[in-house]
Amino acid sequence: MHRPDRARIRIGAVSTAAVFLCSAVLLAQSLVGCGFHLRGASSAALPPELSTLRVTMGSGYPPLLVDMRNALQTLGNVRVTEDVSAKVPVLQLLSESSVNQLLAIDSSGRPSAYILNYRVDFSLTGADGKPLLEKQSVKLQREYSFDRLNVIATEKQSDFLQSEMRRDAVQQILRRLASLNVAHAAEGHADQP
Repeated sequence: MHRPDRARIRIGAVSTAAVFLCSAVLLAQSLVGCGFHLRGASSAALPPELSTLRVTMGSGYPPLLVDMRNALQTLGNVRVTEDVSAKVPVLQLLSESSVNQLLAIDSSGRPSAYILNYRVDFSLTGADGKPLLEKQSVKLQREYSFDRLNVIATEKQSDFLQSEMRRDAVQQILRRLASLNVAHAAEGHADQP
């Protein structure tokens, strides 16, 4: 009597595993088919004029500054210097902000979801001190749910999202720097009075 039940349990476990495996394979195929790529180091190469850079942001070593310096060094063709007397282009991380905005409330009127708005302002000056990129912004948003019964997990989720958005902002800034025509940008600012 017990043997048939055990056999059914084994068959059920095997069929559940097979369904899970098939689902994972189909998900992977659909992601590859739609052009999805895992996040990683940017493959963008910066212009030769930006092969040596100084990156600044207020005082100390805020996480955004550390992430930007690490990302630049990962490119391989960029040297990051901290020498303030060096005549090199300067990437200025002017400000970083994140603001939570209420997205939804539950039936009892309590918050159930938020949007995290993240923004980084930056600019780039050339080795001669003239602007190559005027102040620009990178803006990102992420939604997350709020569980009032597990506030610590919700805070960890918010912290994780902020770290993820910081990395995404760094990659967006690198792509803007990679697409910059330094000679054209310098000429454009030279024409201005």
